[in-house]
Amino acid sequence: MLSGPHFFVGTPFYKTPRAECTQNSHYDVLDLLTLPGDYLPRTNYIPACTPDDYRGRTPRVSWVEPGEAEPRRVTEYFRFVHRRQLSQSGERTFISSVFPPETASLNTCVATVFESNRSMLEFAACASSIVFDFYLKSTGKGDLYGQGLGAFPLVTVSSAALVRQLSLISVASHYADLWQSNWQPDFTQQRWSIPPDSDHPSSRALPQDFFRQLTPQWQRHCALRSDYARRQALVEIDVLVAQALGLTLDELLTIYRVQFPVMRQYEADTWYDQNGRIVFTPSKGLVGVGLPRKARPADLNNGIAYAIESPGRSEHDIPLGWEDIQHLPAGGIVRKTFVDDTLPCGPVEKTIPYHAPFFKPDREDDYRRAWSFFQSADICFANHQNAREAADGVTSSRAPADDPITPAKP
Repeated sequence: MLSGPHFFVGTPFYKTPRAECTQNSHYDVLDLLTLPGDYLPRTNYIPACTPDDYRGRTPRVSWVEPGEAEPRRVTEYFRFVHRRQLSQSGERTFISSVFPPETASLNTCVATVFESNRSMLEFAACASSIVFDFYLKSTGKGDLYGQGLGAFPLVTVSSAALVRQLSLISVASHYADLWQSNWQPDFTQQRWSIPPDSDHPSSRALPQDFFRQLTPQWQRHCALRSDYARRQALVEIDVLVAQALGLTLDELLTIYRVQFPVMRQYEADTWYDQNGRIVFTPSKGLVGVGLPRKARPADLNNGIAYAIESPGRSEHDIPLGWEDIQHLPAGGIVRKTFVDDTLPCGPVEKTIPYHAPFFKPDREDDYRRAWSFFQSADICFANHQNAREAADGVTSSRAPADDPITPAKP
């Protein structure tokens, strides 16, 4: 039973409520790197009726599947879900993800069933972008219902955007059917816009062989799990959606600069380690992730301790802050030990290592790099597609850039 804090942009498993959840702040951020493959978060709500009554009250879709006699319940489908209440001044306004069958939600969330899972994924990819977020911000609305969702365009996106969106949401085995039914062979041919031999400081933090290792059947490694890899996928989706809509790079940069001041503030001081983990961030939505800005001796009384191992220094069970380790040289490791109570097995002691040197990416530079990369890749794709279609004697299904965009059909 979903509520707003459970998910964030492109992330179905964002937070889980604590075992004793009495305040809206009692949600802990989930570590996708360590979640089991069949994970489900806690919920604060259960149906207040019998299972039969609940199924009887569940709405049904407006169509009938081939070979069936009546419409299915909406809970039998994968659904696009977004937070109904909009934060116009927050980091993001259009906060959405995709959820598997047999999930439900409170009325603070709006779930939409698409007749085509491919259309749902394409729309979800666009909804993950700052382009659609900007459009929603421009309306000035405080709520977004299903009817308002119909005002958004349904855009055909490339397989590059599709595989990134699928890899963002397919974090557990509950998405296996969605992954397998939307698999495309060219998923394994995709590449990051930051190559492994780049001088970009983050090239080592990206799983450079990620796309080559994808398989038609869902496996745990089909999901993007590190903080930095997920951020990079969203950056590239921003570019791919902007290009699909015929925007220019300058227009995308202007949208980011003007309409996302909080996001820019967070990006300006979020640092990653060599494994792509966030080691420090000022984000108010990621409380408890990484290290605090300054060392807090009280952490030791709360079961949080740090250790540092680097040339010429080795200390354990001490308080540490970002200001203490920001300039740690290559080869240095900071370890954070704390009690994790986000898993079904109950509270366990957990240690997270952060490998130096730490780096801070520049989103605008990443937009420019990705824009150039996908612009070249799109030309190659178009030439390959035209050659293949000429051999097959068919007409391209890719719409011209100036074609009207089909409205969404939730």
